[in-house]
Amino acid sequence: MKKVLRGVVIVALIVVMLLALTACNKYKWGPVGSTEYSQEEAVGNGTLAVKQGKYLYFVNNVADDASLTKDQNEWGANGTNGAIMKSKINDDGTLECLGIVVPKMYYTDTTNAGIYVYGEWIYYVARSQQTDNKGNLINSLEFLRTTTDGTKTQSIAIVADLTTNYIFSKTGLLYTIDSNIHYVDLTGKKFKDTVVVEKYTDLFVSEDALSMFYTKASDNEYVLGNNLGVVEANGANKIIIAESAYYKGEGDYKTNPSTLFTLDIINYKDGVIYYTKTCKDADAKVSTVGYALTEEAFNDEKEVKFANKALSTIYPLGLEKGVVDVSSTTVVAYKPIAKDAIEEAKSDELTMTANITILFNDEAGHTYYLMNSNLYRANIFVDTLIINKNAYEEKVSKVSIGTKYGAPSVLDGYLYYESSDDATYLSRIKLAYDEAAQEYLKGYIVSGYTAYTYPEDADYVINEDDDLIKDKVPAYMTEADMTKYVSNHKTTKEA
Repeated sequence: MKKVLRGVVIVALIVVMLLALTACNKYKWGPVGSTEYSQEEAVGNGTLAVKQGKYLYFVNNVADDASLTKDQNEWGANGTNGAIMKSKINDDGTLECLGIVVPKMYYTDTTNAGIYVYGEWIYYVARSQQTDNKGNLINSLEFLRTTTDGTKTQSIAIVADLTTNYIFSKTGLLYTIDSNIHYVDLTGKKFKDTVVVEKYTDLFVSEDALSMFYTKASDNEYVLGNNLGVVEANGANKIIIAESAYYKGEGDYKTNPSTLFTLDIINYKDGVIYYTKTCKDADAKVSTVGYALTEEAFNDEKEVKFANKALSTIYPLGLEKGVVDVSSTTVVAYKPIAKDAIEEAKSDELTMTANITILFNDEAGHTYYLMNSNLYRANIFVDTLIINKNAYEEKVSKVSIGTKYGAPSVLDGYLYYESSDDATYLSRIKLAYDEAAQEYLKGYIVSGYTAYTYPEDADYVINEDDDLIKDKVPAYMTEADMTKYVSNHKTTKEA
């Protein structure tokens, strides 16, 4: 009997060892290139294309998860669809794709999202493998990290929400769920998850993807204002403006509500937080202000006011220069004014044919912006303070730019964007517009192209009008997307 039990124990141990080996090999992949640039700081974190040294890491395409199954979501099972790719950056700026470095479909339902690279790790998010009792994927995300050569992968956390906001840092992960902000410490052998902010009312993820700003209702029933705070990427939580920061009276807060405000965050750029203030007095006066963040305690005397109203969508120019209101088709710049000023210092109005998203200003004074999914530029600013009311809209590219994961990013003179023309594959435009020639800037898929094999009876040419990609098709595209691509890019041969 003992011998039989010993045999059973041995068999059981073998099974456990096999399961352990299977778990270890779950993420088997690579190597793809090397980790030789791991000591260099990455550029572009929080976007779909991140540069580290001579390597570019990027999301191949914005994938659709509507019909994704558990089998398709397995590691390495979904091909190039939504995969994270790796390219070598040549000295002339051209790219040489090395292939898939993360064979998993990158996915999230939040905007302003992307991948991060720190040291030898790529940090990202994907659909988790959790299923319901029918075997269907549930709405949950998994945060993971993979070495930059693809050989090692670790699961960090699983969140039952597809719209969670997140930020990765060198030491941890910030994410949101149920109006709470969590921090996961990645420095130890076990990843510790801690709630750092409970029940925020409003959230703003900084443009540099390194901070989460939030507002939170007061815990004190006698306080009518709210708190404005920030959680840094390392998990440090700091109240910038406390609920009572504006109170100048004595005794019960409710006796002097005119010195209390409700704050709403609208933007953050270059160390300045921009927000609206709604006074709790009977007139409920509103203003839009900016405040430079320092290590010193908040001082409301250092707030800079721009408008006696709430501006919902702005492009910041800085505390000394002002802000540009782009919340409607009428673009207006607001200069700084005194805190007690009744009149606003506004520029002339510039009426556009549609709402715009300002991307950046170049050294020549051009403002590049998106309008109706196309790239435009205009001499909007005369001296960055005055709007040129005679500025004309100049379309510099006919490519259709998607914004599911936020506005496009600029890296080494290229605009990286989600292409709405070619099945949302990540593409890029070289920002070198020839004003004299006035030729539209062309966009090319980042993962590259390969020679197209024509059928024997083909009566068409692929990309006939573009010498760079004539007779070529994307090298890393799904079969269904390739069929559409060929159909959209072929020209019938003349008889």
